[in-house]
Amino acid sequence: MIYQFKIMNPLTGSLKFLATTLLNSITALLFFLIVAHFSSPSFVGKVAIIQLIETITGSFFALLPFNLVTRDISHKYASSQDHRKVVSTSLSYSLLVSPFLLFLFLFPSYVWLSIPYFVLYLFSTYQYQILSGLGKFSETNLGNVIFTVTRWGISSVAVFYHSISLLILIWTLGALVRVIYYNHYLPFKFHFDFQVAKEIAKIGVPIYLSGIVSFISGQGDRVVTAFLLGSYSLGIYQLVALISVVPNTLIWSLTSALLPSSTYYYTKGVEMREMASGAFRLLTFLSLLLGVSSYAIAPYLVLKLFPEYSPGVEVLKILVLFITVTMPFQILSTFLIALNKNYRPFLVIGSASAIEVVLVSFLLIPRMGILGAGIAQAGNAIVTSILYVIFSLKQGIITLDRKTIYSILLISLSSISLFSWVIGALVIILGLKFLGIITNKEMALIQKFIPPQLRFFIRILNLFI
Repeated sequence: MIYQFKIMNPLTGSLKFLATTLLNSITALLFFLIVAHFSSPSFVGKVAIIQLIETITGSFFALLPFNLVTRDISHKYASSQDHRKVVSTSLSYSLLVSPFLLFLFLFPSYVWLSIPYFVLYLFSTYQYQILSGLGKFSETNLGNVIFTVTRWGISSVAVFYHSISLLILIWTLGALVRVIYYNHYLPFKFHFDFQVAKEIAKIGVPIYLSGIVSFISGQGDRVVTAFLLGSYSLGIYQLVALISVVPNTLIWSLTSALLPSSTYYYTKGVEMREMASGAFRLLTFLSLLLGVSSYAIAPYLVLKLFPEYSPGVEVLKILVLFITVTMPFQILSTFLIALNKNYRPFLVIGSASAIEVVLVSFLLIPRMGILGAGIAQAGNAIVTSILYVIFSLKQGIITLDRKTIYSILLISLSSISLFSWVIGALVIILGLKFLGIITNKEMALIQKFIPPQLRFFIRILNLFI
């Protein structure tokens, strides 16, 4: 099957998402630099609580799972079916469910002041997923740029006034502007089709439930840290945790176009295994180089720019390595959704992940402090990676061919960096060079569709072929 990337080009789409994520990472870094110098870890802890509730909103209130909405839109778009009912139903649903956010009145004032922000956040997230499903990657990312500049840029003013309320107000205005911008390309008309909603929700039950338990696994370490150690320790852990996911976030942004594009081309007849295997090996290359280099650089970044947060350096080293190098396994979830074969594995993976994080956090945090929370998240990355491989093999998304086995081996060997990042980097570089995990066919495909200004990346890849 020959790829025709005139539309839904995953390469150019991925680069747009990468550019937006780079902007978000840089502005967020500047924001926390300002916070570190003009405020306290307790202020960071309050910001962390707002972000925590933001995650709860996206996990607990998305009965129509975001990824399934994207997949359904892309599938209908590829097969020339009418997708307007899915669009209107998804957006209308986000408004119908928003009154349940009133439970936040039970919390401190700065939390319930955030209710309008969470309503807009949920609505704009559905807009974002729909536009991505339609392949409108430029429009999607420009909306994110608007929100990023407001969220991490303009809101820095609130730090100087030590006002969490002002910060929430600015975040709310930014979310509103993003909604208005997206509405220009996706005019909203309230219409809730119960049958459409029922079909998406019924199919997506495992994904929805896994999203809830994944919240526990993703935020459980922070919740336990706040409960056992207080907001000061949470502030330190939150900062190093945010820094640790920057490399992973950059790689994940490159894969943001994979769900709509893989669904689109799978509907057009492209084999899912071919797309998944190629993406897995290419991401192995990227995540290994970025993971080991970040392990070496990130601690110096914290010690230099955030000296007050130096107690979190050892946690940072563990997190940044394990979260980054296991990224290729995590991206297999995208192809499990696009394949639309069986979503029950998501519930199994999410449950196992949540149980591991909570249990290990409660066991280790009282003894080791925030280092115990970091170990819990590292263990989570390993557990979920193993399960994603098992279920991907069962559904035929990947096979254990020679190059895939080499990729898994190199990811495992990256743990050598815990003892010496120099030796770890040497092993990874030599392994990528002599094991040749990327095929000439995949190189030719990348070279054909990558933008001219990024041809240097081809030269880097050629060093390892």
